[in-house]
Amino acid sequence: MGKKWKLSVLMAGKYDIVKGAKIGFHLDAGTGLYIASCGRKDFGVVKSINGGRREDLRMLGTGFGGIVVRTDPDQYQAEIVVKMYK
Repeated sequence: MGKKWKLSVLMAGKYDIVKGAKIGFHLDAGTGLYIASCGRKDFGVVKSINGGRREDLRMLGTGFGGIVVRTDPDQYQAEIVVKMYK
């Protein structure tokens, strides 16, 4: 099994995103931020990466996906697991 990273996502509001939901990420060229989306709706940005660096995240390219492992709508945060591909 490959290495996994946990991404902390800062949500733009109180979104009802459940554990196990598939999340897509894409790099916004204008801001340089990775935008998180679920069901084709953007809901947040990557705040930090646990177990890696931002440079490591760029190896995944401009678009990749992950799975929600924890959300805290009151704190506007979500934690998503992303598999690292070599």
